[in-house]
Amino acid sequence: MAHIILKIANLIAFFFLLGVNVYSGLAPVKDAPLAHVTYISPAYFTFYVWFLIHLLLTGFVIYQFFTSEEEIIRAIHWHFVGVALLNTLWLALWDDDMLFLAWIVVLILACQVTYIYREVHFGFAYDNFFSWKYFFIHLPFTLYHAWIVVVVVLTTFAALTPEKTYQEVTTDGTTTEVPDSPSIIVQLVVIIGLLFLESTSVAYIEAKKDYAGGAVIAWTLYGVWCEQEDAVIHWSALILAIIATIYLFKPLVVEIVSGGKKERQSDV
Repeated sequence: MAHIILKIANLIAFFFLLGVNVYSGLAPVKDAPLAHVTYISPAYFTFYVWFLIHLLLTGFVIYQFFTSEEEIIRAIHWHFVGVALLNTLWLALWDDDMLFLAWIVVLILACQVTYIYREVHFGFAYDNFFSWKYFFIHLPFTLYHAWIVVVVVLTTFAALTPEKTYQEVTTDGTTTEVPDSPSIIVQLVVIIGLLFLESTSVAYIEAKKDYAGGAVIAWTLYGVWCEQEDAVIHWSALILAIIATIYLFKPLVVEIVSGGKKERQSDV
């Protein structure tokens, strides 16, 4: 009976989170992803990851009613409900420009998501990448965890660094907005933030063999490269994105290289 209550609570929490995010995205007053733009904010397309996470979480709340592995649901316990509530609170604070409070909430949210990620990723193995267990248990919380890392960085910069500013430039009668160049200090802080994201991507792959998490971070770095016009930030993001991508394909490269070595040894 307790398990049924927990599963129903997960279902309600998910639809509550989904409804809040859809309303925030469609609200005519403010487009949440585009609010509080800083010099590390990625391009809009980066936020499409959130759509994929919602899609996979839909699978999770349905799959939990049919899986025979009740211990996974018990391990997640009420933490998913807490994640949904905290995520909603963070979004409300973000939309209301209460950025310092949003920063505190997102740190607590990150702890909750990390707990679920650790329990699922290290506590329960999956048979292969094409199993229902991987797609509806491991993958949604892997992507959620990686995305929350990104959100923590974005919220930190929004709360503690200046927003991106623009100036109007008129050329041939056409007025366009050109972003102001950030200060050297801001450039340095952004580079540190990008290096943190890069190291997180490498850690996902090297320490956890978690390629989905690494892909989310690499995707974000590409988004920063596409969005930021400042030369230092622009090219630094591209270089780090390429490094993250190389790490994603590292196992394939190693397999090809080692396979070639084995073929040469067999010929000898």
